[in-house]
Amino acid sequence: MSSASWVAAWVALAGSGLATAAFSQTPAEEAFAGARAWTVQIRGAVEQPFIEDQLGSFSGAGLVVNATRGWVLTNAHVATHSHSVLAINFASGEPLRAERLYVDPHLDLAVIRYDPAKLEKPPVTPQLECDTLPPVGHPVGAFGHPWGFRFTGTRGITSAITSRLGPTMVQTDAPINSGNSGGPLISLETGRVVGINAAKIGGEDVEGLSFAVPMPYACTLLELLAAGRDPSPPGSLVDFAIDEYGDHTLTVARSRLPAGALDLRVGDEVLAAGADGRAVGTPSDLFDALRGSLDRVTLRVRRSGGEVSVEGRWPGAPSILARRGLTVAGALFAEAEVMTHGHLSSDYALMVHSVEPGSGAEVLDVESFDVLVSADGQRVPSLEALAGIAARAREAGRPVQLMLLRFAPEGDVRLFEFHGRSLPVEDAAWVEAPRRRR
Repeated sequence: MSSASWVAAWVALAGSGLATAAFSQTPAEEAFAGARAWTVQIRGAVEQPFIEDQLGSFSGAGLVVNATRGWVLTNAHVATHSHSVLAINFASGEPLRAERLYVDPHLDLAVIRYDPAKLEKPPVTPQLECDTLPPVGHPVGAFGHPWGFRFTGTRGITSAITSRLGPTMVQTDAPINSGNSGGPLISLETGRVVGINAAKIGGEDVEGLSFAVPMPYACTLLELLAAGRDPSPPGSLVDFAIDEYGDHTLTVARSRLPAGALDLRVGDEVLAAGADGRAVGTPSDLFDALRGSLDRVTLRVRRSGGEVSVEGRWPGAPSILARRGLTVAGALFAEAEVMTHGHLSSDYALMVHSVEPGSGAEVLDVESFDVLVSADGQRVPSLEALAGIAARAREAGRPVQLMLLRFAPEGDVRLFEFHGRSLPVEDAAWVEAPRRRR
């Protein structure tokens, strides 16, 4: 067919309306187009990282969930567990300064906020799927900024709902790459947000293993925050068993709940939670049911072949925003419980969270994850105690003698080994949360 014939055929199609129909928006295209209006890019930097974070700058994604208050929902690892500098960008416009409002210690979720008065008009907000989880095979799209390609959509299906990674997650084969973290996983049928993109399993032999935090859990956090209530989950004082398939169960393996708090025993299987007897199957289900009511916990438990009701209180997880640390010669010391969960001696209260490159601590081979056993021969129950020991050593003009507990090298028959270090204390400084904007 000649070029003139092609032109004539195209004109005929256009006249019949078929050409327009060929380019009409599909539900998937509408979903991605809408996401561009309420998805943001998040940039930040961490100077003194706690154990969960890394030194330096980073980027991720988020979605506006409350335009009136300037709230953006994202991942905890994007908002950071450390004191950080954050800024957000909409698809068009200058960067806006942001700050952490809430970071969850169980789910990879956080809420940051910007000043809505800085925008000429408030952005639209998405519809959130707060009630149901997407079924296997449901078409979904991930939206974000993979490897710096801003406001990019990828698509796939939901593959499973799994707790093999710990918290319950939506498994999907939609590609989720660096820069997608914190962005929305969107139903390509309804346009609703069904999850918050969080992670993937990488490797040459791995394809299509990405994960998102289910939206119903995120909605619980948002509802409690909006009502002015603390959305913190229960503290990590109960260990649950993992089954032979790698899934986390609700069978109690160990309890460190304080006396008189909640009578959970080894071997108990938690079946339901709350005054309404809501059925729970994973730790994430349980924590979701208990948020906002930790002082009046009601559980239905299978024990010794029967069912019993257990009532009491469950202390909440410590606030990540209130976390403090102390740097000594470039090593940042902070609480050890965040990683050890009481598996080591309760006397070991502190650990090294990070070591500044080029610092005296790095020169002396102090490493992240080192647990502080003693300083100058004394047990160190708190950061204040360590600050006092360091101050006395500095006044005496001598280094502080540290005893550290470290994982043994791979292949060593020992699980741990002890290391002694003589650390100079010319500089020691507190690391604390900056004063929050009201």
